[in-house]
Amino acid sequence: LPISHFVVEVGVAGFKESEIEVELKDNVLTVKGEQAKAENAPEIKYLHKGLGTRNFTRTFTLADNVEVKAATIENGVLAIALELVVPEENQPKKIAIHYKK
Repeated sequence: LPISHFVVEVGVAGFKESEIEVELKDNVLTVKGEQAKAENAPEIKYLHKGLGTRNFTRTFTLADNVEVKAATIENGVLAIALELVVPEENQPKKIAIHYKK
């Protein structure tokens, strides 16, 4: 059987809900993470910081028949569920065989 369900996973630990954006336009899936900087927040000097705070943009080019079904975040990982939806006219068809006697 052909594979028809896919998942794209992106690590987004340290980003708030309002700082992550997922967009699909012209078969290009774009995931952006932009952390808002508070204007009056004091600058903190870290000895070690385990989570990166860099803004990021990741793009994925999808095939024509791929649809985004859902996007969820669990344990700092954004999972985007994709499904390949083949139109009825492009699906394989069984051909009946008639035996002559």
